[in-house]
Amino acid sequence: MKKTYSTPGALVNETEVENMMAVSLIDGSADPNAEVLTKEDSSWDMWSDEE
Repeated sequence: MKKTYSTPGALVNETEVENMMAVSLIDGSADPNAEVLTKEDSSWDMWSDEE
């Protein structure tokens, strides 16, 4: 019996942004003395297979 293999197909579509609108709603004012949250540890890898 002969084995038959199927080659997977792929379709790539490229797009470009014509216009983009971003809106940020601000309710109130910012406290200049408040703590600022930042990214402290960027060494993590979300695509890794290890846990």
